[in-house]
Amino acid sequence: ATNPKEAEAGTIRADFASSIDANAVHGSDSAASAEREVAYFFNDNEICPRG
Repeated sequence: ATNPKEAEAGTIRADFASSIDANAVHGSDSAASAEREVAYFFNDNEICPRG
């Protein structure tokens, strides 16, 4: 995880996160994690196909 205090000024993380735990953004560590995490937050009809 990126510490917002170490993030580049003007980035979403630097501007809106208050700590590593209370963060404004998230990036998955792998495609498998991303698939699981996206399914947790969104229904199939909320996801637009890409590519």
